[in-house]
Amino acid sequence: MTDWSTSLVARGHRGAALLMGTPRPPVGQTPNVVIHRHDKLVVRYYAPRGTERRAPIVLVPSLINKAYILDLEPDRSVVTEFADRGHPTYLIDWGVPQPEDADEDVRYVLDELLARSLRRIRRHARQTPVALGYCMGGTLLAMGIARHPDLVRGLILLAAPFRFSEAGRFREFVADFDPDTAIGPDGLVPVSVMQPAFKLLDPMGNWTKLVALEKASHDPVRLRRSLARERWLEENVPMPGAFAREFIGRAYQDDALLDGAWEIDGQAIDLSRITVPTLVVACERDFIAPAACVLPVADVLPNATAEVLPTGHIGVVVGGYGPKVFVPRVSAFAETCFAENAP
Repeated sequence: MTDWSTSLVARGHRGAALLMGTPRPPVGQTPNVVIHRHDKLVVRYYAPRGTERRAPIVLVPSLINKAYILDLEPDRSVVTEFADRGHPTYLIDWGVPQPEDADEDVRYVLDELLARSLRRIRRHARQTPVALGYCMGGTLLAMGIARHPDLVRGLILLAAPFRFSEAGRFREFVADFDPDTAIGPDGLVPVSVMQPAFKLLDPMGNWTKLVALEKASHDPVRLRRSLARERWLEENVPMPGAFAREFIGRAYQDDALLDGAWEIDGQAIDLSRITVPTLVVACERDFIAPAACVLPVADVLPNATAEVLPTGHIGVVVGGYGPKVFVPRVSAFAETCFAENAP
């Protein structure tokens, strides 16, 4: 073994020790008011700051991760960035499913959880908001608006998978997977199944992360950022078995969404019903939802534009690129949606 590789191994070992022995920093600290509850879901409201009032924005994260990725740290918080720009900001926090939620399927998520939340937000804001869906949250948001087109004034679909045959490593991982084998006796897909699956998507990344953590240990700010991000990666949430069975099967295995072959209660999910202005955003360095998986939805939506950002799937919301480029872009897009006098 060369001196270089020996040094790299030693740094990885020190990074692992840091990861195991260092307390995780607090997250989700931006003050908010809960304006709606339904089952485990809550809607958090972040009041706009300053005197200028802009378009209300709803943030919809993935169903299988903690919502605080959009409020990770005080100085790296998407909700804070929007509130600071004068946007009444709402975060849909899906919560943590329990065994009594095992039968919640995709229809329930779209009609009972998402649509009800958007109606409550519209009443609270006293106007129809613009909504941003991140990762699976973007997929579910588009599906929900296809069923309830009047609930938003504009859409931003960030790193959201739609052409699932182009979903890269994750699609390869679940292509021949039987979701029923992952559902526990309580009817949920447990975190103990989901976390190893995500780590297998990037085996070398698990090691390079340890080396990067060791390097960050010499800078308290960088170390805090790394540990906050690691906390989010560690805190997956279980998935209702009914939802997992349907979503994995119809999306990742059948690739049914863009082709209009996915039906709920006998009605096809027709994304072309979404006529509001839509911004489709892919990330160049994204192996969770590659650009080839994200961008095709723009060809289906009648009023969509598409962009590819030179950043990664997580970095776009927790890195420096978000407040410098992405948030200002979304803020301007939201104002454009309102200027068009959509209903």
